[in-house]
Amino acid sequence: MTGWLIDIIPTERPSDVMDAPEAYRAAWGRYVGEVVPGDGDPEDWREQAARLEAAARILPDPHVRVAGRSYGGPDPMTLAHYGVVRIRPYMDQLTLPASNVDRWDLIPALRPFLGRDVQSVPCDGDAIDVAARGMLDRHPGAGVVVKFMLREKRLPLAFIDPDGTFEQSDEYGGKPERIPFAAWRWAGYDLALFEGEPDAALVQQRTRMRYEYRMQVIGGRPACGAGCVERYTPADNTGERYDPRMEETRNNGRIESRPDIARLYEAFAHEVAHALRDEATGPYVIDLYLDDAGRPHVIELNPQSNSGLYALDMDALLTAIRDNPEQFMPDPSRGGMPGCLGVREETCI
Repeated sequence: MTGWLIDIIPTERPSDVMDAPEAYRAAWGRYVGEVVPGDGDPEDWREQAARLEAAARILPDPHVRVAGRSYGGPDPMTLAHYGVVRIRPYMDQLTLPASNVDRWDLIPALRPFLGRDVQSVPCDGDAIDVAARGMLDRHPGAGVVVKFMLREKRLPLAFIDPDGTFEQSDEYGGKPERIPFAAWRWAGYDLALFEGEPDAALVQQRTRMRYEYRMQVIGGRPACGAGCVERYTPADNTGERYDPRMEETRNNGRIESRPDIARLYEAFAHEVAHALRDEATGPYVIDLYLDDAGRPHVIELNPQSNSGLYALDMDALLTAIRDNPEQFMPDPSRGGMPGCLGVREETCI
């Protein structure tokens, strides 16, 4: 039987912690510390507590490692791993199976499922500008989104309007202004820092994305899913493996129950996962959207370990994880290389 190491970040408890499910509070009290009201973010704490409670209950022979504290359990290299991977991972986390889905833009089999025109370009100002202008010309009235793929979240997305302008933020806190897009205005020093790196930026046709939804894929198959409703956590799941609640426009606060779309997404996610079976590595999530014609498409892929949970069915997720331990086992031959489950940083603790 494979034992499991459960990694938990001791998130500050929220002021309404006593309203959280009793099972969450009991698991936190047993493994992390006293459950008393604090100043923490309610969603952050509930997600950590949900991971801990479900993992400790469902995974066989569980051992909990709390970040920043001493760990006295079995050798982590002998245990399958579950939990959030921090920016500075443990050395054993760096030997976990590598995931390539953070560079979903480089997976050819995914392109037909995106539902929009996309073009990968090197880190070169002229190349980015030419690609953006070409995208605007090919899709009049649509606009363009430019994403820096080489380093996740290093640069904000550039949303370019059909007239070729974008909103540039003032790094000193001044009022943002709308000006003609140029790669140097968007990327600044990073253009020189990463000059010549291939496939560094993704230039995309801008499209309306409705009813955003996240599917968890474990062992190459969708396990469960939930709408991208920011205020929901697994504590809000009502027993559905594919939670039907979602917002047509993300964060607009108008939550709808759409089991018809959830069923559509379930079938589509199986189709996508099957198409990626030989190209996408490790556990991952698929973020989905519906276009104006009611057709499902893929927004992006992300590593599973650090993805937000929303109103997810944790029993379905952890059961799938339990049944696929090989995706979560350290590999000593990796020798502490970056890339574990999508983590790129080379620093470790």
